[in-house]
Formats: sequence, C-alpha cells, structure tokens
Amino acid sequence: MNFYLKLLFFVLILLWVLGIFIEVIIPQFDNLAFLYPFLKIIYSHVCHQQPEKVLSIDGNNLLVCSRCTGIYLGSLVASLILLFVPIIKINNIKYLILATVPMLIDVILYSSGVYSYSKELALFSGILFGIAGIIYIYNGLQILLAEKRKGKN
Repeated sequence: MNFYLKLLFFVLILLWVLGIFIEVIIPQFDNLAFLYPFLKIIYSHVCHQQPEKVLSIDGNNLLVCSRCTGIYLGSLVASLILLFVPIIKINNIKYLILATVPMLIDVILYSSGVYSYSKELALFSGILFGIAGIIYIYNGLQILLAEKRKGKN
C-alpha cells in the first residue's frame, strides 16, 4: 500500500475521531455547532451511547462510549504509525484474537456482575482492539490491491 493511500486512511480516521470529540471542540470553534445533531445521529448507529459509559472532558461528553472511543483512538494511533512503518504481513488471525481477549473478558466480567463498569478498562481494551484491527484491515487492503494488480497484468 503506498504512502498516499495510507495517508488518506489516516485523514479519514482522524476526521472520524474528531467527530467523536465535537462537544469538546465546539467551545473553541462555535461555528461548528451545526454539526452536533448530525454527528450525534451518525455515531448512534455505531455505538449505544449509554450516558454512564460515555467519557466526559470538562463536562462535555464524547459521542461514543469509552470502549468505542478506545477502538477509534487505537485505530488512529496505529494508522499514524503505519504511515511511516511498513505494514507487516500477517497470515493468521491469532494477534487479532489476542487483542480481542481483554475486551471480551471485560464485557463478560461486567455483564456477569463480577465488577462494575470501568471506563478506563473499556478504553484500554478498546485501544488494543483498535490497534490490532487497523493492522488487519491494512493487511486485507494490501492483499486486495496486490490481487487487483495481478488481474491487470
């Protein structure tokens, strides 16, 4: 995958993550307030947005829960790193499964009542999953692009 395609993905992920923080951004750029209702609806399709699970910065809520915030922040960080580091070919799914385990354990333990919801644990497990997920997405895109090139020759 070339640099410009990776840059495009980074910019798209960055815009997505900035949308999550719109309520935090509006006090600095009040002319963006018109975006809030639109973004609230968009993010409601990808996250439950339960108020008790949403992170807050200076009294301003993010538009997704703590775990989803972690997934998107992890994806953003990984896509930034992958701009400058070659993408490692991964031929199996074990790393993605390993990155999913902390999230699954957290969900199972919380859902079974072993402990109460922890925004910090949800954020951290989401970050791990987001990093691994974007690496697998990039790998898949590399394979798709290579197959497309083969088809043209």
